[in-house]
This record gives sequence, C-alpha cells and structure tokens, in this order.
Amino acid sequence: MITARLCPLLIPMLVLASGCPTRNDFIQCENDTNCSRQAGGKCLVNADTGHQFCAYPDMSCPDGMRWSDLDVEDSISGMCVDIDEPDAGVDAPPDGPSICPSGSPVQSGQAADLVLGQTSFTTGDPNSPFESGSSMSTSRGVFTDGSRLWVGDSGNARVLQWNSLPVVNGQTANVVIGQAELTAHTAAAAQDRLGIGGPWVFRTGSKLIVSDGTNNRVLIWNSIPTTNGAPADVVLGQPDFTTRDTGGAAAATNLYGPTGVWSDGTKLVVADRFNNRVLIWNAFPTTNQAPADVVLGWPAFGMSGPAASPPTASSLRNPMGVFFDGSRLYVADESNNRVLVWTGIPTTNGAAATLVLGQGALDLGGMNGGSAAPNAIGLRGPMGVTVDECGAIYVCDSGNDRLVVHASPPTTNGAPADAVLGKPDFTTPASALEPITASTLGGCSGIATTGASLYVADSLHNRALRFNLSR
Repeated sequence: MITARLCPLLIPMLVLASGCPTRNDFIQCENDTNCSRQAGGKCLVNADTGHQFCAYPDMSCPDGMRWSDLDVEDSISGMCVDIDEPDAGVDAPPDGPSICPSGSPVQSGQAADLVLGQTSFTTGDPNSPFESGSSMSTSRGVFTDGSRLWVGDSGNARVLQWNSLPVVNGQTANVVIGQAELTAHTAAAAQDRLGIGGPWVFRTGSKLIVSDGTNNRVLIWNSIPTTNGAPADVVLGQPDFTTRDTGGAAAATNLYGPTGVWSDGTKLVVADRFNNRVLIWNAFPTTNQAPADVVLGWPAFGMSGPAASPPTASSLRNPMGVFFDGSRLYVADESNNRVLVWTGIPTTNGAAATLVLGQGALDLGGMNGGSAAPNAIGLRGPMGVTVDECGAIYVCDSGNDRLVVHASPPTTNGAPADAVLGKPDFTTPASALEPITASTLGGCSGIATTGASLYVADSLHNRALRFNLSR
C-alpha cells in the first residue's frame, strides 16, 4: 500500500510519476481548501504522526469527524478523529474570502444555514431537550478563530468549545469551560468555574480570554483548554480565583459586571459594564488583578456612579461589546443606544469618541435614534459589535431583536445601515409573538465572523446561528 507518508508533497513530479495521491486527492493538506471532497472538510493535525490530513463530518463518530479513507496513514485511515487530543500547534488558517463584496455581505431577512443549541430552527427552549453539550440557556458571547468556535452559555455558567467548526445542526461541543462535564451547570467563583450571567469570549494567539460578569472578573487561559473544566491561569478584577468583590471602588484593578473583551496579544480591552467604562491594558496582563492603564467613560480611575445624561462623546452607560479592527475601536454603548467609534486605541483617560452609530450626534442617546419605531439609523440597546476582514460592521441591536450591517466603515454620525438580519426590513418591530425560524432573532448579543460565515448568539432563543456571507 502506498500511503501519504511515502508521497512527499514538495516533489509534485515524483507524486505524479509514482501514481501517489496528491493534495487534490484529499489526503494530506495545508488548509481547509484542500479538503473539499465533502462539505465541512477540515485540515487537521494528527497528534500521533504530526502530519496534517483531511477529515470529514461523520456524526457516527463521538467528535463528529472521521479521517479520510483514502489511505491517509495505515493507522488512522477512515478512523474517527479524536479532536480532544492536545493541540499540535497548527490550526488550519481561516477560510478567508478571495474577493470582498462591493455591497452588503448579507441580504435583509436572510435565513441562517446552521443552528447550535437547538435541534431545529423552530425551537427555542433552554436546554432543549435536556442539558448537554448540544443545548444552551441564554447564549451570550461568540468567537471563532477560523478553526474552532466558542459560545458563552450564560444560563449554564459555562463556555462551549467546538474543536472544529460545526457542520450539522445541534452538533455537540467537544469541551466545556467553567464546568467539570457537559451536563453540569454549577455556578461558582473558582479557578475552574464560572458564574451565571456571562460570559464573553476572545482568543488571541494561544490565550483564551473569558469575561465572568457575575463574578466581576476576567479569566485568562494561557493555552486553549483541551479538557473539560480546565483551570484558568490568570484572573483580572479580583486578587485571587475565589474572591468576587463587587468592584464598587472602580479602581484600575476592579471590574463590575465585565462583558465584551478584545485583544491582539499585546493590548487588552474590556467593557466594565456596571462601572460605565471601558478599561485598556497597554501590555497583556500576566499577573492576578493587574491594573489597567487607560479608562474610557470617565476622566480618571476611581470614578463611578450614574452616567452622564444626556450623554457626551466621552461618557458611557452600560457598555457591552468591544472590537478593534486595526484602525478604529468600536464600543456598543447599550443604554445610550449607540456604538461609539474611536480612531485608534485611546492612550489617555476619558478620550472622546470621534464618531457615533445609532444617533445623529455624539450628545444624543434616545432609542431608535429618537424615533418611535425601528429604522435603518437608530439602535435600541446594542450589545455586540464586530468587524470582518472586508471592513463590514455588524451590530447586535438587541432591543429590536435584530442585527444591522454596515457594508463599510461609516464616515458620518448616524449613517444608515445597509442590511438587517432577524427582521425582513428595517421598520419591523420586535415581537414576542413572532415565530421562531431560521430568519428571526430573539435578542442578539455576541457576533463573530470568519471567512464566509457569520455566527450570532440568539440569546432569547437559547441558540447560536450561522449565516452565510457573500464572498
């Protein structure tokens, strides 16, 4: 038998001459695009051999994937993939777009093409049919690195981790963070536990960052967890892993209900929701309760209390989502019904935003931009914000049960969005009587994109949805 090990990929003429299979025969691979024989093909590292091979969805396997049966290796050909093996350190690169669209990456009212947390698009009960690795209760933060997916399962005090991007509805997660097993939901302030009421997730390099809002802290794992209930390595906002001070002092070391997190591996940005501020660490923190360097929303650390009313370009009121796209920092300012935009990451306390979405001016904060009904400009309680690699901006307009999309970064205050998900158009209001379908949202909190996919936490329907992007 001629195996992939005997066919060096760097010598294409030898491969052709010998009759050995090539990358196009779906055996060895460099990235996911080499594994297109079947939908959902992934380029994975086999921990035993150290080589990268194609694997394809097969729900008869415990982890939902099976190695290619085209003689990838004598020992693993056609066998189930053990995705819980330690990460070999090579992730398939994100399936990035070859061409960015000239218009919106989604169509208004577009239906999702995959659902997690539910068995179908028409159910929305918490922990349906029972608490497991395939159910959710109040989904919150969402993040993907192009290879894995994380969803914050707030009501179950945990984060669900898929070690490869899910390919079938209701697919079971591989790892749970914050609980000892996929059927547990005990909330606690501990090194290996989370509280109910969070969490938001972000990965940078080998590190995983999770905001644990109820415990008034942010937890950091120095390597991606590979086992259930893996303990965190660093805690911010608290002196240790068992303290849960309310953070009322609003010092540089305190957190009070943190939500959105973002990092590039150097800087760290955290939305400190109930202190009405955003904290910035200029160097990635490596010790417990490391102090932040910059505060937005107040002119100095140690200040808290009711937020400014009416709002200003420098004030925040219950900030939720945060995201930096390399040029602009976006903050979803929930109770001011707007998204504030700073040019670059601010380096001085209380720096004023330069642009606002959802309002016509930086000193306005009315629901729906001051209108009685939803529209293309206004927002109502935005919770999440992200920007894809083509520059499109996605905002979870939670109070309107929708997600609005700007095809490119706006340059003026109150710019109208280009498309909406969760509703057929910009003027349809939220309704508790609306049927649950692939085209509806019940609230909206976390958002993440990778290549041609958009993932959305549909909080009130206890699920996460995937939408296809035009690429």
